[in-house]
Amino acid sequence: MGEVGLGAWAQSAFGMHDAGRTDRHKLRQEFIRFCREKPETILVAGADGKILGWGAREDMDNIISDLWVGPHAQGQGVGAALLAALEEAIAKQGLGFAELETFAGNAGAVRFYERHGYEAVWRGMKFSASLNYELDKVRFRKSLREAA
Repeated sequence: MGEVGLGAWAQSAFGMHDAGRTDRHKLRQEFIRFCREKPETILVAGADGKILGWGAREDMDNIISDLWVGPHAQGQGVGAALLAALEEAIAKQGLGFAELETFAGNAGAVRFYERHGYEAVWRGMKFSASLNYELDKVRFRKSLREAA
């Protein structure tokens, strides 16, 4: 899962924006550490014994902390399926909305979330402990009441 996360990050606007600032080995280890320490928070999408992508709710609340689809599986509905499953889990807890954040310069992710009913509710600079620098982030929210 660490390789899928790192591969998705590297192909995204996050990775393109990074300009070599991040130690990729250290970031890979962060992905692996998260997956080992928080397995109960992770939902995995796979086919033919291969991991295509994964998403997580790190604190098991209404915040989707991670959504990573490997470059080889992008554009095949994997992200949409993971997102829907994470939203369903949030709704089953009786929580009325889902939230997530992404790099504001990640136009593909921004479009993806907007297509799936998310609205931007905040934008600003936020420090990333994994990357060790500030990023221009956008927070999205989607009401889950109508879907329930």
